[in-house]
Amino acid sequence: MSAPPSEARTVEVLGTRHSPGPDLPDHACDTHVHVFGPADRHPYAADRGYLPPDALPTDLRALHRHLGITRTVLVQPSPYGTDNTRLLDGLRTLGESARGVAVIDPGADHRELRAMDRAGVRGVRVNLGANASNDLERARERIRTTARTIAAFGWHLDLHLDAAALAAVDDLLPRLPVPVVLDHFAGIKPSTGTDTDTDTDTDSLARTCRLLETGRVWVKLSAPYRAAAGGSYDDLGPALEALLGTRADRALWGSDWPHTGGSPTTRHPERVEPFLSVDDGLSLTRLCAHLDASHLRQVLVDNPAALYGW
Repeated sequence: MSAPPSEARTVEVLGTRHSPGPDLPDHACDTHVHVFGPADRHPYAADRGYLPPDALPTDLRALHRHLGITRTVLVQPSPYGTDNTRLLDGLRTLGESARGVAVIDPGADHRELRAMDRAGVRGVRVNLGANASNDLERARERIRTTARTIAAFGWHLDLHLDAAALAAVDDLLPRLPVPVVLDHFAGIKPSTGTDTDTDTDTDSLARTCRLLETGRVWVKLSAPYRAAAGGSYDDLGPALEALLGTRADRALWGSDWPHTGGSPTTRHPERVEPFLSVDDGLSLTRLCAHLDASHLRQVLVDNPAALYGW
């Protein structure tokens, strides 16, 4: 086991205080983080949906050193579009301890993809949001085309989508030629108490469990504040129990650092949107309280090592 970062010390990173967190196994991995800026070196896409503050690899290292995390997966954030320069620069800075998930045009040039593979990219992200249920055929074709493009590299397809979008494409996923990873609890949200919410939540969780059973689909137990109104893994206990009980070998953990804020209705592409203040040490402690020793090692070490190639 790695040594605890500190007995009772908190660390401030990007203005947020982080608790020490739990004692973690060696080679623990955070499978979902982003790096941003500086904008004069890594400019954002003209059609970006929001403008984040800087969050540099040095900031990420400080947080992970504090938490006892030694492996990292950088995920391309949407403000950069398909320009993966910031991602690749981050991989060079972090070295062998890091892997990447890029965003590409569906028919991207294979020479470019080979260079990404050498740099440590192991997957491609497709951000569907709620659009899959609005334009079903376009979403399905984008998924199929991207999967065919990356299959030769042994990469996986990372899907960012909500529960309605997953329902619109779920039949397709196990038949793809690549593994599929579902971000942020696959869009599952605990019910708010109404019968309709309870039915929707139960259907979403059952659908995700059926996908995990195929062995072709993985789920990230990440960003509880996006899934649960209370913002905590304590609010997601039944979902955690169901997902781990179905296929614990298909579960991953990611912090979602640096916790981008706002929503499509409040963000402005020319106004800096502050990050949310999330105590990642406390969040990780709460997750680990729901995991026995076997599941802890699977989720934090063995599963990411298998998927990302350590």
